[in-house]
Amino acid sequence: MSTPEREARLVFGEDAERYDRARPAYPDELVDTLVGWAGAGARVVDVGCGTGKATCLLAARGMVGVGVEPHPAMAEIARANLAPWPAWRVDDAMFETWQPGPGDTPADLVTSGQAWHWLDPDVRLHRAHAALRPGGWLALFWNTPDTSDDSPLRHAIDAVYARLQPGQNVLPTCGGLPTPDQDHTPAGLDFGPPVRRHVHWSQAYTTAEWIDLLQTHSNHRLMTPEVRDQVLSEVAEVINAHGGVYEARYDTVLWGAERRRG
Repeated sequence: MSTPEREARLVFGEDAERYDRARPAYPDELVDTLVGWAGAGARVVDVGCGTGKATCLLAARGMVGVGVEPHPAMAEIARANLAPWPAWRVDDAMFETWQPGPGDTPADLVTSGQAWHWLDPDVRLHRAHAALRPGGWLALFWNTPDTSDDSPLRHAIDAVYARLQPGQNVLPTCGGLPTPDQDHTPAGLDFGPPVRRHVHWSQAYTTAEWIDLLQTHSNHRLMTPEVRDQVLSEVAEVINAHGGVYEARYDTVLWGAERRRG
């Protein structure tokens, strides 16, 4: 069984190579929006950069900056992935206590992909605000499952979880996305009105690829080994029975806010 000492926010680093291999990146439309907000040559602080999934996309558009990643194994892979862009570096640190280096701030853009919900809610917005220049943007984004998927295969997979893990959210997703009633910022932080956008896209996975991906998500990693093995085995059987390919539908949610120019 999982223990309190096994922090959910850090379980991804237990198998960093699998995370880097299996996790999807982000759609071009999302990156286009960030470039439109901050400019192609923007200076960026990428919070919870993981293995650099989003960071590399920003670097490829000409942005420069620093990734902040608390798990050393994830940070090491991010450095290797960012090797083609020497203007980037990765710091092993929690964003809540991270100390910027010379030239890191004020940033044009603070980003966080799949990670903002793991940060201390009493600290994170204040830290992002302090890192941004007036006119800079905070951009938070998540790849979430498109719940409109009504395919027979999706129903068959859901039935496996309903039997083995009743009542749990079983789609590979994450919690903590800002909800409409949370689209505000604390008093004293001069962010403008939040912007929310959605990008719908899909990616095809073989059975092996989907099983690989499931093992990178905290809701699966924190299952007992016995339950997880049974879930993965039965999901694999279902996908194989439906042709061996699962077309996963994603809804990439972007939440952004501009620091006011004064």
